[in-house]
Formats: sequence, structure tokens, C-alpha cells
Amino acid sequence: MLIMRQAVVSAALLLGACAKPREEPAVSREALTAERPQPRGAATVRTDEGTYSAPSVRFSADFLADPPVTLMWVALSAQAEDGSTWRFRMPVDETFLKSKHATAQLTPRTATGPGLAVVDHQKAQGPSMLMDEGALDLTVTGRQAKGEVRTKDGRVRATFEGPLTVECMVPPAWLGDASARAAPSAPVPASPGADEVRVLDEALATSRCRSVADAFR
Repeated sequence: MLIMRQAVVSAALLLGACAKPREEPAVSREALTAERPQPRGAATVRTDEGTYSAPSVRFSADFLADPPVTLMWVALSAQAEDGSTWRFRMPVDETFLKSKHATAQLTPRTATGPGLAVVDHQKAQGPSMLMDEGALDLTVTGRQAKGEVRTKDGRVRATFEGPLTVECMVPPAWLGDASARAAPSAPVPASPGADEVRVLDEALATSRCRSVADAFR
């Protein structure tokens, strides 16, 4: 895991230095399909093969302290009554916090970055299938997300909509000082290797996580 994390961070910094989109951690077919679908809820996916639901569409921010890197993505894992699943994972960058809109090309690649998305659907007891041609369009208004998946010829294959929840992961050191609930403007240096571990800032105690959550009010 240490080697993988160092590789991700190195790739992110190299791409940033070249003014190109930062690359996300690897998202393989196995990793995507291994994610458990969320319980049924308010978010709905409609396709020509059926309807799927989940509690919400999720926006995730993952802050690394040393070197400072931020990874962000939007994801949905929905399930139909018969056990079939439909999922997507769409990396975004900081511009998404202002624009609230993103369009990505579908890809079967094992590594993605902003501008690329992975869409997976699986019939109950059937094999997983990745869409490899088309585009995913996403718009967030307040705390509501909606979008669609189109094929290369422009035909709509799926639409989705529902509430957006925000989760934020930070280095433990950012939450370590109980007397100062907000993180300083710059990342706090962690002990060697601590950047491999992040914790959920559920209370939005850090300024970075509050800023992310405030973007979707």
C-alpha cells in the first residue's frame, strides 16, 4: 500500500507541474465491483433495463498532507430490487467546487483523472460490465445532483438524480489538537508515513473540509 500511495502522489505532483489534470488512484474493474451497493434510498438511477436507488450521490475529498495533494471525486453505487447494481466514479478537480458541473468521457482504464469516468453495471448473479464509450454529464444545484450517461452516438443510456452528501478525509494530525478545532491555512506536517492514513472529518472541524462542504450549500 505504501508503494501504491507514493506512486499516486508522485504521479499527481508530476501532472500538476506539467499543468495537466491530476491522475486519480487506480480504479480497476475488480475494485469498482467489489464496492458494496448502498441501501435503497432517495437517489435514483433510471436505465432502459431498470431502476436503481441509493441514499445519495457522494462527493468525496481526500487531503494528503506531505506533499500536499487533494483528490476529489463524485460517486454513486445504486441497487435494483433484484440485486442488480449500477455505479459510477468520476474524479473532479477544484474547479468543480465553483462550476458545480462536469463532463467526462467513459473509460475502461484502470486509472482515471478529471475528464474521465468509470461506469459499471451488473445484473444480479451476472458478470460486471464497464461502459467504454460515451460520456457522463453531472450538475449539482445546492445539495442536489443530477446527470446522465450518453453513448458515443448521443443516445441516453441512464439518468440519475438525488441528494448529494459530502465526505472529507484528512490526516489525523489535522484533528489532533482538541483545543483548535479548525486546521490552519497550510497543511500540518505529519510524522513520517502518517500521510498514508486519513480519518473522516465527520464534524467538519477542519477549515479545508468546511470549505468543501460550504461549496454545496
